[in-house]
Amino acid sequence: MLLWPVRKFGRAHPVEVPRRRRWVAIFSASAAAAWCVPLATIGAADAAVAGPAASWRTAIKVPGLAALNAGGNAFAASVSCASAGNCSAGGSYADGSGHTQAFVVTETKGRWGKAIEIPGSGTLNADGAAFINSVSCSSAGNCAAGGEYRDAAAHAQAFVASERNGTWRTAIEIPGTGALNAGGSAFVNSVSCSSAGNCAAGGGYRDGSGHDQAFVASQA
Repeated sequence: MLLWPVRKFGRAHPVEVPRRRRWVAIFSASAAAAWCVPLATIGAADAAVAGPAASWRTAIKVPGLAALNAGGNAFAASVSCASAGNCSAGGSYADGSGHTQAFVVTETKGRWGKAIEIPGSGTLNADGAAFINSVSCSSAGNCAAGGEYRDAAAHAQAFVASERNGTWRTAIEIPGTGALNAGGSAFVNSVSCSSAGNCAAGGGYRDGSGHDQAFVASQA
């Protein structure tokens, strides 16, 4: 079994994910000649259809993140690619005051730019605990990111930020979630964009009775 971290209301919970198994059935000795093909032959046929295998390049440090991550606790939580060599990634880092901040970084034509704190997220994140949980890109330079931050009352709130033509705009609390989130535990868990400026986000919040509830929001 695999253990895969799933974020739920600001915490990571291990969930067991079963591995897929491949089964091979031999029906009968008499049918073997008609139905069985040497595995080497199958592998060669698959390779011919798939073409040359793509190779991963050597991993690199996220450019610019070391300067932001003075507290030494950074990770990338989500990556999305609109086309070959045009991607964005988001996550969090610890600043010099030990506060957790949200960052994004964009790859353009195969070159990664410098990581930046999401504009406006530092102002929202008065209590110093912000995270990116999801990034989605519809085309090169047009993406959205969502996550959570802690406000001045130490309540977790849900936020989103949009990238337009390669520039990240100011992060905002998702409209209406503040009123829903009477229990002070809201977050964005997933973002998806179909085209520039047309996205949806989903996540959770805690109502006034202490119950965990789900929300969705659309950008148009």
